[in-house]
Amino acid sequence: MVVAEKELGRRLQLVQGIHWLYGVQGDPYAALLRGHHGPDPREAYARNREAGPLWRSRLGTWVSARYATAAELLALPVADGGPLSAAVPQPQVAVAWDRQLPAPDPAGRPAADRVRALAGRACERILAGLRGEVDLVGEVCARVPVEVLADLHGLAGADRERLARACAAAAPALDAALAPPSYEDAARLSDAVAALRGLLGEAAVVRAVVEVRAARELVAGALGALVAGPGRWAWLAGRGREGAAAVVAETLRHDPPVKVHVFTAAADTEAAGQPIAAGEQVAVLIGAANRDPEVFDRPDVFDPDRAGAAGGPRPLVPTPYGVSLEPFAEIVAETVVAALAAARPRMRAAGPAVRCPRTPVTGGLLKVPVLF
Repeated sequence: MVVAEKELGRRLQLVQGIHWLYGVQGDPYAALLRGHHGPDPREAYARNREAGPLWRSRLGTWVSARYATAAELLALPVADGGPLSAAVPQPQVAVAWDRQLPAPDPAGRPAADRVRALAGRACERILAGLRGEVDLVGEVCARVPVEVLADLHGLAGADRERLARACAAAAPALDAALAPPSYEDAARLSDAVAALRGLLGEAAVVRAVVEVRAARELVAGALGALVAGPGRWAWLAGRGREGAAAVVAETLRHDPPVKVHVFTAAADTEAAGQPIAAGEQVAVLIGAANRDPEVFDRPDVFDPDRAGAAGGPRPLVPTPYGVSLEPFAEIVAETVVAALAAARPRMRAAGPAVRCPRTPVTGGLLKVPVLF
């Protein structure tokens, strides 16, 4: 155990050091993974787009931050996670939390109607007890997805509490693979994955980790944008589920829950004139591509009306770890937004939203304070 702990500590320090070194030497992808760009990623996104449609980071990863090339890359076949060729240099992985876990089975996706019904009931339970100043992330965004997951698996009593603790500890998983967490967070993540195995079964762990975090970030991104802009919450009033769907669609573009999607190429291929060998790592910067000024008008402006524009470009939505963000994340987000708009039409911001530091994949919101 001591040897394993020392090895984990060394690996975290090594990856962090590599990101720092290449980042200060001008590699924009390494700098993005360092996470020192602050709460506004626009400059970091622009630097990665300026590097070219598809370029090779010094980390050994092919990177694209432009919409057209990113869409092409997302359509490529992905390696199944098996042994990779020794001839292909592999980028450093900070925390391989999904190692030895089975890939999610597409047949295991929950039915959309069931997710919607469970999310609606969870919103009723949670919103009924909230008054005064509330942190939407802690009290709503983080709780509703876990409640839905618990109901989908039929968990009750102490098991629901254990699930909530495990999901909270597993929340850094998507970022931890690329951006080294603290040793303590990495250890908690390992324990959380073990706890989820016991509660949900081995086959459900990857899906649960991805869906809960993606849903939390999608709900938080939508609510954070709505309360931050004058008139946005009023815009939603009276539009019901249709308005909530437009808000979530625009959030997928403006503040996607998975901003960096990394995968391993399954076969030799070519994109944007560059040859990609089987076994090489590819990073699609979803957050940057969905704000590509060559594709989207006023890309940094949150505008739910654009989601309904006929024939307009659609946001790129990845499948992290083979997990689709629909129906779970998208339906949970739509349900929460619609429920809040109906139950708290006069809700307003009680202060600025706060983002988690060094979360290049999720860009996670830590707090969204509001007054009910």
